[in-house]
Amino acid sequence: MKKFLIAAALFFFLSCCAFAGQKDTLKSMDGSISSYVKIGKAGKVDIIKISYYSDGLKVKGLLYLPPVKKGEKLPVVFFNHDGVNGVSHDHETSSLRMTDKGYAVFCPSYRGEVLSYRDRGKPKDQRDKSEGTIEIALGEVNDVLNAAKMISRLKWADTDRFVFMGASHGALISLIAASKSNNLKGVILAYGVMDIYKWWDYLVASGKLGNDDITKRTYGKGPKDKPEAFSVRNGVSYAAGIKCPVLVLQGTKDDIVPPDQAQYIKAALDEHKVKNQVFIYPDACHGFIVYAPYETDADKKEKQQAEEAWREVFKFLKTVMK
Repeated sequence: MKKFLIAAALFFFLSCCAFAGQKDTLKSMDGSISSYVKIGKAGKVDIIKISYYSDGLKVKGLLYLPPVKKGEKLPVVFFNHDGVNGVSHDHETSSLRMTDKGYAVFCPSYRGEVLSYRDRGKPKDQRDKSEGTIEIALGEVNDVLNAAKMISRLKWADTDRFVFMGASHGALISLIAASKSNNLKGVILAYGVMDIYKWWDYLVASGKLGNDDITKRTYGKGPKDKPEAFSVRNGVSYAAGIKCPVLVLQGTKDDIVPPDQAQYIKAALDEHKVKNQVFIYPDACHGFIVYAPYETDADKKEKQQAEEAWREVFKFLKTVMK
């Protein structure tokens, strides 16, 4: 019996060591490139699909790369998309706006998602997808951090000029990822949930609480039911870790993420003496900066304010990337 217990203990110890070694191996792969394939062109801009490792998963993303002269180093914007369905057509069009200004743009397709709008109409077994499961501003944060690590390995990337930019879900991801980064030049947050507790209360009070499987899995019945799920996704609590200027863009007519969310993050950033600018657009709805410029039925004033917001984006990028 004693020999059996010793053997069992030894087996358990070796198994633990093997598991720990496997985790270390997977961790060492973070940010390494699995594949790099040009899938198209938009004018002079190459559209490249990259698969890379994040927490041992093969996740994907689209790189929009303007022409690069020999020996040139390009500033990079990591443009983190809204929702959980990969890179939309309008998000791609918005990315190309930035390449026109000389920025390389990388758009991660977070774990568990299809790569882009190109896959949405395909049969499920033919869709290009990132590995893993959708987590909502949790593992996705590592996907962005590992994207930055991955892009840093490319010879044309100017690692001293990186900016995280996010819309909606991507804004919260960008904020949390920025709090864990030391070398960012700036962060741009468009209509993101910044105080998750107040946002939850708003959804409940307004009858807008989602009943989909992802919402139920992530948030359960609310903060009392899943306290850790809320605390880890509470954007304002990460303000102390931000070490670079922040630009916040928000629409007053946003009925998904109400405009007071912009004020909550401003107050948190001010408290920790983080340089920030907040612009509120009175006729803008949720998603305005990505979708309003290209939708034929968008309100004229919203379109105009979306263009104003883009001017602020480019002014901010020029200032922090100089």
